[in-house]
Amino acid sequence: MKPIPNSWKPYFLLLSVLFLVLTVVSDQYDPSSKTRDPVSSHSQDHDHSHDHAKSSKPPKPLDEAFNQAPDPGAIPVDPVKEHRMAIFHYNEGNKLLRKGNWKDAVENYKMALHHDKGLNEVYINMSNAYLKGQQYPEAKKTLDLLKTQAPKNPHLYYNLACYFSLTHQEAASLESLQQSIRLGYKNRENAQTDPDLANLRQTSEFQQWVKTL
Repeated sequence: MKPIPNSWKPYFLLLSVLFLVLTVVSDQYDPSSKTRDPVSSHSQDHDHSHDHAKSSKPPKPLDEAFNQAPDPGAIPVDPVKEHRMAIFHYNEGNKLLRKGNWKDAVENYKMALHHDKGLNEVYINMSNAYLKGQQYPEAKKTLDLLKTQAPKNPHLYYNLACYFSLTHQEAASLESLQQSIRLGYKNRENAQTDPDLANLRQTSEFQQWVKTL
């Protein structure tokens, strides 16, 4: 073997140092492991025997999750604005009802109640629209809803009198009409001219009662 030239010795010394450094680094590095932050390692490296038990439980219904955790970013409802929108749709419904368009009137009344369920006048005029369209079950349902929140509303009972008359329940019609007047219904002359009460007016019971007004 030829002796290493003196000019190469510095390079061999440098290579020896590099080899030593690489050896130390490789001993400390484990390629099977990766650096994790404390949160992720805690959440991922637990006993997986518990995972099977947890996954066997059915997830909660989505609506239940929403009920338990309401959206913090939801826009709060403005009661004043909602009431104004209800009044707007109520007035639009009245315009349509006067024109004889009871179907579109009902849609506007529904929109009014969507914005404010406390407007009693909407229930009254919606029932008028249903009666005009001969949708008697819907008219009764509307009036029953109003009865739950305003059981002493005189217009409620007047419209019930109209409903019962149109469906040939004259005894119930007369009772409702009398109740409306006891609660303060003032347009008593309507009882003798309203076409919805035509069936009631043909009964002797009505004819006897109307004399007492």
